[in-house]
Amino acid sequence: MKSFSWLLTAMLTLSTIGVGQTKKTESDLQTVMIKVPTVVCNSCAKTISSAVKKVEGVKSVSVDAEKKVAMVKYNPTKATLASLEKAIADAGYNANDTKRNQEAYEKISECCKIDVDEEE
Repeated sequence: MKSFSWLLTAMLTLSTIGVGQTKKTESDLQTVMIKVPTVVCNSCAKTISSAVKKVEGVKSVSVDAEKKVAMVKYNPTKATLASLEKAIADAGYNANDTKRNQEAYEKISECCKIDVDEEE
């Protein structure tokens, strides 16, 4: 009987601990708009989206090639604006004031290349 009550107490304690640990909710996430002035087309948008999705903590990415912006929803305890901008720059595109990685830029499709002087 003592072992049964001990087991019951242990189970209740563990279940209470599980209730206290909550998953990140939508309200815990932040949404940021990042200017991507060197984006040219939907292919560029897909490349940027893929790069940003690899950043830990990113929940969703939407890139608008016409408006030249990326909307990113992310967990701020796992990612920062700087890490999101770096992911875009490392894919070969400017992000806000973060300049693109030139090596990555050389590897993107010719149709996606834009001179920095032309972007504004």
